[in-house]
Amino acid sequence: MNVPHSAYVVCEEDPMAPRTLAAPAVLGVPNGAFTAGLRVGSDGLSQTVAHVSNVTYLRWIDRLAELHGESHGCSRSALAARGVMWFVARHEIDYTAEAHAADMLGCATWTVQLGHTSLLRRSVIWNMARGAEVCRAISRWAFIDLATRKPVRIDALQVTALQPPATSGERTGSRR
Repeated sequence: MNVPHSAYVVCEEDPMAPRTLAAPAVLGVPNGAFTAGLRVGSDGLSQTVAHVSNVTYLRWIDRLAELHGESHGCSRSALAARGVMWFVARHEIDYTAEAHAADMLGCATWTVQLGHTSLLRRSVIWNMARGAEVCRAISRWAFIDLATRKPVRIDALQVTALQPPATSGERTGSRR
């Protein structure tokens, strides 16, 4: 089930709102990537320097993945009720420019590679006014059985929902 972006109601404490955005072509975001927008609030800034903190970017990358799952009917609460969950195994984040309070940012995420028990996901965050990337990440997520805390085969619902976009330009379809 693919829920349209407009079906979301994001609480005021959550600055990220799913919406259809066109990323600048130079960022390499494929057609079919999940997109969201956000306005940077002061609560996400570093306490020392007036720019977005590294921890905030990490939170946004996690939230983007969560919203992507929800858009396909695979919310974290639904997964937990089935006794499974996606756990992060690794995040690699490149900070390429600063973002500041009140900046409007575009965010995109997509699956690059779907294996038997894990997936590789790319995320990009960019400044919408400048059309410039501020952060990019690649993350490995493992599909975990909550009772055993061990990786399990990704179920058919997840495989269908999280197929890499055909235009991602990266190796897809490998089932490791």
